[in-house]
Amino acid sequence: MLDGPDEDGQGALGEKSPYEPEEFDPSSLGPDIPEAPDPPEGAANTEVTALFWKLVVVFNIALLALSVGPMLYYFEGRVDLGIRVTLAGAIAFAYGYFRYRQFVKQRDSDESADEGPGDEDDDPTDHNG
Repeated sequence: MLDGPDEDGQGALGEKSPYEPEEFDPSSLGPDIPEAPDPPEGAANTEVTALFWKLVVVFNIALLALSVGPMLYYFEGRVDLGIRVTLAGAIAFAYGYFRYRQFVKQRDSDESADEGPGDEDDDPTDHNG
């Protein structure tokens, strides 16, 4: 039998390789995990973070209203309420999209103002660095 005990009482699976350590160390498996550097102070812009979470809430409300409005209209027969809820969702989505595009335009204008007129050799379409 292959996995039965041998004459000396040791099973074939119980034999140890001469290269195997006495005690198993799980941290010895694979490479070491690199330490992440500490972020610089002020790296998290509070205005950007606040706008992000505000837009998350606005788009969630828009998605909910754009989903529930037609269901109220079709399944419940409440035409007036369904149209109002759908319209509120469309307005919330338009507001969120407008605020997002406004932020992107402001960020791009801030980046171009930071570069200054002396950076003519930088091609904004060159993404290879």
